[in-house]
Amino acid sequence: MNLTVSFNYTSSKHYAIDLFNEQSQAYQQDKKVEALLILIGIDTGFRVSDLLKLRFSDIQLTDKGKPEISGYVAKKKRTEVKPLSTTTNRLIETYNNYCILHNGYVNDCIFFNYNNDKVYTRQWTHKRLNKANDVGLLGKKVNVAGAHSLRRTAGHNIFSKTKDLRDVQFLLGHDRMKQTEHYLKLDQTEALDRLHRVYD
Repeated sequence: MNLTVSFNYTSSKHYAIDLFNEQSQAYQQDKKVEALLILIGIDTGFRVSDLLKLRFSDIQLTDKGKPEISGYVAKKKRTEVKPLSTTTNRLIETYNNYCILHNGYVNDCIFFNYNNDKVYTRQWTHKRLNKANDVGLLGKKVNVAGAHSLRRTAGHNIFSKTKDLRDVQFLLGHDRMKQTEHYLKLDQTEALDRLHRVYD
């Protein structure tokens, strides 16, 4: 079985922001939902099954005014709190207002489909992400893409910025560091390369 691969974080973020702000009338709500799916996914690292259950009411600000979102993680049977970027939080607020304006009300579920009164599905998510990947909108095309690619992208982004596996472990909710190392596909070659740079 082939494992999904992470997308390019920066390309994914730019694509999602552009998609959210796209002015065409066709499928406008679907595009905004897809954009938020990508942004929240690469910020939080929630698994798609948990991601699709997130609610507007799950978002709070910390004492320092930083946005966070809490969500129930079914696999772990616990609620986890994850950070949101200010950009993602602002677009979530904009989408909330959009729903009121275009639908006359807003369902608390962020990923609620107003066309069929159901939550968007995991299959819809896979289809949209694969289509964007196939044409290179999420960075260089990866061989195996899917909704889990967002989770991997979140992990790789945090590691690239902090170089601290503990931060990645916390974000992804892993119980063991070995799981995080395996998840990021860190191997001995990479570790040796980093050690060699210390001696240069």
